[in-house]
Amino acid sequence: MPRFFILLPALLLGACTYHTSRSSIVVVTDTKSVVENCKALGQVDGQDSSQAIMPLDKTRDSVVARLKIAAAEKGGTHVFATAADIKWKGPDTKGTAYMCSP
Repeated sequence: MPRFFILLPALLLGACTYHTSRSSIVVVTDTKSVVENCKALGQVDGQDSSQAIMPLDKTRDSVVARLKIAAAEKGGTHVFATAADIKWKGPDTKGTAYMCSP
């Protein structure tokens, strides 16, 4: 039983999401006009199983981070998603990745 308490912090840290240099430049927006002249790359999802145990504001931050990472993996620069709204309460964690020219 004591081993479980030692492993618990390690398990929780494993659920963290980390930005890379590619994902840190991705913009997540809920304003359609920002991406209207961009090329759609496909759907991305920011869902994670740890959301049930995290406070709502951290959950939103995690969803946005995962959306950025997923868009960067597709070569995207922007994500159109409802999670971009600061008042987002879930449960929609999906968005559309876009490639926008500078």
